[in-house]
Parts: sequence; C-alpha cells; structure tokens
Amino acid sequence: MKRWILAALLGWGMLAGAPARAEPAQLARQLCASCHGAEGNGPGPAPRLAGQQAGYIEQQWQAFRLHQRADGGAHGAAMAAMKGDGDIKALAAYFAAQPPAPARPAGGDPALLAAGRKLYAEGNLAVGTPPCFSCHGEKGEGGSAAPRLAGQLPDYLARRMRVSDAPQPDSAMEMQEILKTMSADDIKALLAYLATL
Repeated sequence: MKRWILAALLGWGMLAGAPARAEPAQLARQLCASCHGAEGNGPGPAPRLAGQQAGYIEQQWQAFRLHQRADGGAHGAAMAAMKGDGDIKALAAYFAAQPPAPARPAGGDPALLAAGRKLYAEGNLAVGTPPCFSCHGEKGEGGSAAPRLAGQLPDYLARRMRVSDAPQPDSAMEMQEILKTMSADDIKALLAYLATL
C-alpha cells in the first residue's frame, strides 16, 4: 500500500512539475507578435496571418525549416522555442481563426483597377496566365494550397510577386511560372486590385 501511495505521489509530482504546453494565443504573443501582430494583423513588413489558410501557414513553416524559403533567420528563435509540429499546427489554427483586416476602399486609377479585376477573374489565357480566383478564391480567401490574398499588405504582395531564379518550395514553383507569363503592367494592375480585397 505504501509503495502504491509513493508511486502515485511521485507520478503526480512529475506531472505537476512538467512544463505546461503554451496556449496558441500565448505562443503567438511570445513568438510572432513583434513581426506579425498578436492576432496576425501586423503593420508590416511581415505578412498578415489573420484568416490565412492553416495548411498554408504550416506549409510555409516547413519551407523555413528546410531552408526552401529565405527569411533572413527571422524564424530561427521561434522554431527553437516550439515543442514540435503540434505547436506549429496550433499556431496555424490560431491565426487562421483570427478575423482578417477589413478590405480597404477602392481608390486609384479606375482603368488600372478594372484591368486587375479582369486578370483576377479571367486571367489572360492568350499568354498562359490563368485566372487568379481559380486557386486564391473569388474574394482572395485562399484555397487548400493557395494563400489568402485578401487583406494582405500591398508591399508584401509586391515582394512575393517578383520573379525569382532562386530555388523555391514546390508550392511556389507553379506561381513562379505563372508570374513569368505576366507583364510588369499586368502585375501593377493586379496589385492595385488585390489592395481592394
């Protein structure tokens, strides 16, 4: 009997002394808020994560971990602090559930916005540019393999829409090929339209 009580007390003591897994909101405040904002609607230059597809966030973490996506070492400390894939999944789900930044009012050159809207909805099949909505959703909400674009920072989108010869994760290779079919004017128009989503 005494052995059972001793074993129970030791077991309880081990559990009580074990570090508790941080809640996703706490992890976000500790590891992500300085760049992305605690709820994922940071001012930039880092991307907004609020409302982003959870699968896409997880995919990007894997790309950072495998050095397939450059980040200047920004995520190294966060990765070291996480307790594995469970924390990544929890953070991804947390940010996906946060309300994204509201759409900005349309402004600027109406012809540019119209050209961007047309590219987003119809693409330019004559040169091999598919419609953006087919992967990113009708309102830029994203899909299973494509990121949310709505509410994203225009400067961040402009950086991500540059053609690069650097190695890319498989998920970005297709987008790189699509970008090669677009002119500088096409990208300018598309960015103007995306800023309104």
